[in-house]
Amino acid sequence: MGTFKGFNLAPELVSALHKLGYDNPSPAQATVIPKALEGKSLVCQSETGSGKTHAYLIPLLQKTDFNLPRLQSIIICPSRELARQVYDFASAFSRFFPKFKARLYSSEAEVSQNQQGNSIAPQMIIGTPGRLKALLVDQYSFDLHGVRSVILDEADMLLEMGYFEDIDPLYSILPEKCQTMVFSATMNQGLKNQIEKYIGSQFLFEGGENKSATNVRHHLIDIKHVGVKEALIAFLEARRPYFALVFSSKKADVIEAGSFLRANGYDPVVFTGDLDSRERKASLRRIRSGKVPIVLCSDLLARGIDLEDVSDVVSLDLPSDLSYYYHRAGRTARFGKDGDSWVFYNADSLSKPKELLSQGVAFDFYSLKNGVLSQDTVGLAEKKKYTKKKPFSDEEIKEIKKAKAMASSSQVKPGYKKKKKQAIAKVKNKFRRKAIQKSIQKKKDERYAKRTKAKLAGDE
Repeated sequence: MGTFKGFNLAPELVSALHKLGYDNPSPAQATVIPKALEGKSLVCQSETGSGKTHAYLIPLLQKTDFNLPRLQSIIICPSRELARQVYDFASAFSRFFPKFKARLYSSEAEVSQNQQGNSIAPQMIIGTPGRLKALLVDQYSFDLHGVRSVILDEADMLLEMGYFEDIDPLYSILPEKCQTMVFSATMNQGLKNQIEKYIGSQFLFEGGENKSATNVRHHLIDIKHVGVKEALIAFLEARRPYFALVFSSKKADVIEAGSFLRANGYDPVVFTGDLDSRERKASLRRIRSGKVPIVLCSDLLARGIDLEDVSDVVSLDLPSDLSYYYHRAGRTARFGKDGDSWVFYNADSLSKPKELLSQGVAFDFYSLKNGVLSQDTVGLAEKKKYTKKKPFSDEEIKEIKKAKAMASSSQVKPGYKKKKKQAIAKVKNKFRRKAIQKSIQKKKDERYAKRTKAKLAGDE
């Protein structure tokens, strides 16, 4: 693998990357960065945790004129959390390039805080579609003639949430030759049709068939007939994860599971879309402090949020849109690390696990019973109940009926049930002895036939 020096980047940028801990590009970065530096529009579909954010930040920084206080690049993100994360990544370079200014516009508070500084334009702005449309289209707060590049991050989520209604008006006022870079973990036909009008059939980097990080180990856990919340407690006790993200499709279920964990001595962070801006920031600070081993969340955190050292991802259920499963699983095993994704299921929820299996997810199987997490060799195959009992023969049935009749009486006497059981057991023991004797005789006959055959072979 090469280094960032091989891209002919400015020495100051290479030095900054090194000091921030980045020396070797990921496969996605190694393919995308050269194209991006040429100014070409492109689409990058690559697994989560593959370094897509720096695949566009590095070319943007290389091409930014830090001496020019003019807007030069726009990064559009589908959520406030992702926008904040990208902003934090970009802002880390400010200590190496003092004239570099990036601003975040993802909430009303941020728009108000930055309003006074709008007279001096930043070189880069990062935000959510609605805020950027209001800022750039409705208010025209910045001159857009100097914009060279626009980034659509997590583009599949932008499409799913209907954000292209805000993005389209923005594109209508951008310079004609503006470079567009689209980044997404998944790519369906609807998204391809949407972005084609922006960039045509330009360069496409596809990072393989895996939709979640390559080093994720996928597990299905049969929780039997235990309730999901009770199963979660049992799993946490058995697994003892270092840092677990626990997902549920419904916000109400996330909140309920959080309350249940607190009632049982745990102190998780509960993260849903109902939190206001201040609560979200406080929760993310607490999560990133490294002092919280369990985070309960809706799929809001499944998209693009980079949390360090997530050891386990737990899905209490599977989302209706199974593409979200890959985003959930992609929160672990990032940047070459290993991780585990666990999915709870029972006999009533087999269809979605089977669909993921048909899509090529390499699940192995576990069961959670009586608080013990153990491998399940049967998996989703139909579980048959095996019994050591053999059906009674006609002769045995007759003998049992006869024994019952002999033990019965016209009058109910003390101990009659016990006498009846003893009579039936006597018949069963009789037939058991016969079966044993028959088996012994069969083995004797087999040994005799074997010796006889060997003797005849020797005489010949």
